[in-house]
Amino acid sequence: MLRLILLVVPLLLAGCVSSTSSAFAMGSAQDCQGVTVVVNYGILQEDRSTQCVDLLEGEAVALDVLNFAGFELEGTETFGDQVVCRVNAQPSATEAFLVEGEDPYVETCADMPPAFGYWALWLKTNELGEWGYAESGVSSLLLTSGDTVGLVFSSAGDTPLPTDP
Repeated sequence: MLRLILLVVPLLLAGCVSSTSSAFAMGSAQDCQGVTVVVNYGILQEDRSTQCVDLLEGEAVALDVLNFAGFELEGTETFGDQVVCRVNAQPSATEAFLVEGEDPYVETCADMPPAFGYWALWLKTNELGEWGYAESGVSSLLLTSGDTVGLVFSSAGDTPLPTDP
């Protein structure tokens, strides 16, 4: 069993290697020609952030784009980076967040976040022009220039669009 683990772990780690930052450049948020990144913290804080990342190559993984835009993402122990647990240390690992009708909750990032408080991954592509839930996780979602990717902290069954206040 130990041999199997020693053989599999390096393969898994090889798949986690991110693109280098040389594949990206910061673009103009006013007239983004690359990927627009929107992070809406919802109940966790009032600020919403919008960035533009120009892709210097054809496509990029959403996780790499979000990281380059200055967002530090943390996955879960069970699902890794496929499920976003924290964005820029939100929700806190030590302080409870409050959702009406629920007990105060401290996110551990051990498993799937609760339905009353989780990060939703949204995508808007050139073809669709409308926001929709991403159909894959942040570490496998491929983006191209013209796409908009959004992360929204959804709470109490309310999942606003990334651009909603």
